[in-house]
Formats: sequence, structure tokens, C-alpha cells
Amino acid sequence: MKCFFNDCENPTANGTWKCTFHRHRSLCLVHNCQNQVYARNLCVKHGGKPKCQAENCTMNSRVGNFCSRHGASHLKKRCSRDGCDKQAHARGFCVRHGGGRKCRIDDCTCHARNGPYCARHKCEIEDKMQKEPVQRPLHVEPLRLPSLHAQLAKPDEQPALPRFPTPLKMLMSVIN
Repeated sequence: MKCFFNDCENPTANGTWKCTFHRHRSLCLVHNCQNQVYARNLCVKHGGKPKCQAENCTMNSRVGNFCSRHGASHLKKRCSRDGCDKQAHARGFCVRHGGGRKCRIDDCTCHARNGPYCARHKCEIEDKMQKEPVQRPLHVEPLRLPSLHAQLAKPDEQPALPRFPTPLKMLMSVIN
């Protein structure tokens, strides 16, 4: 038997109508609705999420009281090309109209999608790096430092170790 929630193909957990993923999720209060609760015991479709407050907009609110089209992102600059309402990136234009970054490889006219390179050159660079073995030294000599005792001791004498009070001596000093 499969989970009751919409589009969930997981098998049900023992003795319940939900799978282990949905075991802590509640069901929407609307009759015959198989969606999980978002807020106020309702799914998003049935009012669990408030609608955008912009006039004639039926989308769900995302930031504050507005949807992604009318909310904070609406304040971002738009492309300078007439008739284009996409978000501007570089130089006041969207990617399509010249606002994207170009690939760092000389004479490449593609847009940089993965870091500083276009998809083709990024793959070429990764392949080249995988084929070149990493140069590692075969053997490294351990670093030998002169001991503190050898520096403090005179050449003819045995190095003097610092004398720390033993627990028995400490106890005897407290008793006496």
C-alpha cells in the first residue's frame, strides 16, 4: 500500500496510512484533499499560505505580504533594454542583453556559468587537472630539533632535569 499524500509512491509504515517520510505531517482539513498541512491546518492550495496583496494577483505571498513578482525582488533593477522586464545583472542589462560575465578563455564568447568559465571550458580544465598527476615528494626527512636539556647542560655534565614536587612530598609539606 502506498502513502496517502499526493504524488508520494513510498510504502506506508506499519499500521498507518502515511510513509516514514510523511509520518509527522498532518492532512489538510478540506474534504478529499490529499495535501499536507502548511499552516492553520490547511495546505497551500486551500489557504494555508496567504495570497499576494498586490491588486489582481492570485499568487502566494513569499516575502512579507507579496509574491516574488511584487515583493522585495521587484525593487531590484530591471534590464535597460526596452521591453525587457528581467532582472539586471552587470552593466544594467540581463544576461540575454549583455549583462552576464564572459568566459575567461581568450576568444570565447560564451557566458560564464560555472565560476569564471563557460560550461565547455570548465569541463576541459577539470579533465586536464585530473589527467595531470600531482607532484609529491617521495621522501621527506624529519625535522630534528636540538633538545632543551642538551642546550642547558654543560658538555661534561649529565643534563639536569627539573625537580617537581611529588604528591607525597606535597602531602608531607601540608601535614608538617
